[in-house]
Amino acid sequence: MAARIKTGFLIIAAVFLVAFTLWWLMPGNDSEARWEDYLSRLARLSQQAVPERAPLPIVPYPGNRELHQPIPEHRVDMLDYLELRHCNLMSLISERNSVLGKLQADSLRFKHEVTFIRRARQCLASDKLDNQALITLLEQVVTEKQAALPALYWNALVASAEFHQFFSQSPSAMAGDSQAALLSLEQLAQSPFQGETLPSPEQLFGLEARLQQIAHSQAGGQLLRRLALALRELERGNTLLENIDPVALCPKGRPTPRARKLRNVLDNIWGSQVQQALADAQRQRKQLASALAKIEALLAPTPPAFAQWQDHYFSNTGLQSQLNRALKHHVSLWQERLRQCDLMPDGGQKLNDSANIDLEG
Repeated sequence: MAARIKTGFLIIAAVFLVAFTLWWLMPGNDSEARWEDYLSRLARLSQQAVPERAPLPIVPYPGNRELHQPIPEHRVDMLDYLELRHCNLMSLISERNSVLGKLQADSLRFKHEVTFIRRARQCLASDKLDNQALITLLEQVVTEKQAALPALYWNALVASAEFHQFFSQSPSAMAGDSQAALLSLEQLAQSPFQGETLPSPEQLFGLEARLQQIAHSQAGGQLLRRLALALRELERGNTLLENIDPVALCPKGRPTPRARKLRNVLDNIWGSQVQQALADAQRQRKQLASALAKIEALLAPTPPAFAQWQDHYFSNTGLQSQLNRALKHHVSLWQERLRQCDLMPDGGQKLNDSANIDLEG
C-alpha cells in the first residue's frame, strides 16, 4: 500500500514538473513565439547566433495628472439658486454639489454640463426670469460652460480610467474584442459638438456605452507593444541577413542545400506567418493612429505628455516610421541574398508580393 502511495506521489510530482517546465519555457505570447521561431531558423541556416534582445522601445500611457485639464467651477448664492427653479436647474445644481456629484467621473460630468447648458438656453429663450442680473449671470455661465466642453470631453476620454486600461502595455494584458474596441475608439474620436451645437441625448448615451466597450479591451496597448516588438525583431533579422556570406552560401552563384532551405524559410515562415501577422497588425494600427489624430484635434494645445507619447509611436520619426524602413530593408536583404543564389527567378516579385504591407499607414 505504501509503495502504491509513493508511486502515485512520484507520478504526480513528475507531471507537475513537466507542466511547470513547459510553462516556464513557453513564449510570452504568439507574436514573440512567431518571431523567435523565424529568427532561430535564420540564425541556424546562416550559421550565426541570434542577436541579443534590446529592451522594447515602449513608452507607457501618461498619468492622469499629466492629462487632466482644469474645468472652471461656478457658484450661485441662495437667492439665485431658488429663482433658478423656474429653469428646471435646481436639481442639476444640487446633484453637482452633492458628495457623489463632486466625485462623479468626467464622462458623467460632461453629460451633466450638456444638460445644464440645454436647459439654461431653453429658460433664457422662454423669458422665465425677471431678474436682469441673474439673466446676465446665467448667460455668462452658459458661455463659459460651452467653452469648457472640449476640455471636459477630453478628460472624459483621454484622462479616463477606461483609456488607461485600453492602452495598458503589460505583457499579460488581453486584447479582448479588439475590433469592437477600435470601432468604439473611432466613434469617440468624432467631435460630439460643432460651435454652439450640443451633443444629442443619443450621443450622450453612446459615450458611456463606448467607454465601457474600451474598458473591456487592452487592444490599444497591445497593438503598440506589437509595433515595438516587430521593430526590434526586424532589426535583429536584418543583422542576421546582413551577415550572411553570399560566397559561402552559394559558391560560384550555385545554390547550396542551405540556400534552398533559406528559400523555404522565406516562403513558409516569413511569407505565410510573420508577414501575414505584420499585415493584420498594421491594419489595426492604422485605425488606432487615425483615431488618435482625431482625438488630439479635440483640444488645443494638446498636453505635452500626450503629444510626446503619440509622437513616439506615430510621428515621422516614431516607431511606425522606423518599422516601415526596417521592413523595406528586410525585403531588400532577402532579395539580394537569394538573387545571388539564383533563387529568385521571378526577379523578386514573389518576395515583394509577400511583403505587400501598406507602409504609409
